[in-house]
Amino acid sequence: MSSRSEKLRELLEGLSRGNPDILGSAIVSDEGLIVASFLPGDLDEHRISAITAALRAVANRAAQQIALGNVERIMMFAERGGAVICSGKLSSLIVLTRPDAKIGLVLMDVIEAVDKLRDVLG
Repeated sequence: MSSRSEKLRELLEGLSRGNPDILGSAIVSDEGLIVASFLPGDLDEHRISAITAALRAVANRAAQQIALGNVERIMMFAERGGAVICSGKLSSLIVLTRPDAKIGLVLMDVIEAVDKLRDVLG
């Protein structure tokens, strides 16, 4: 029987391997700690986790100030790639993408992964 952390890592690995536009992903706690990750070797998972938590906090604050409610998803596009952050109750999923990613297909895979993560995390 696989441990919960092994299941999470397998899920993240499957997300990257199943879509060539996805470079890597991580699950980050609200405190900014890595729960599980499957990231390219040149990326520092601690930096990714801190940035994910910070972006989520700023987005939530901004959304509250303009009466939008809680943030469910953050999407960021830059010169060398993009990121999709999906907020959960106690953690977030960040998915890093190629600059020319087919974002609709990425979002379909991300939404499917979020459902699977809910099953594992409870």
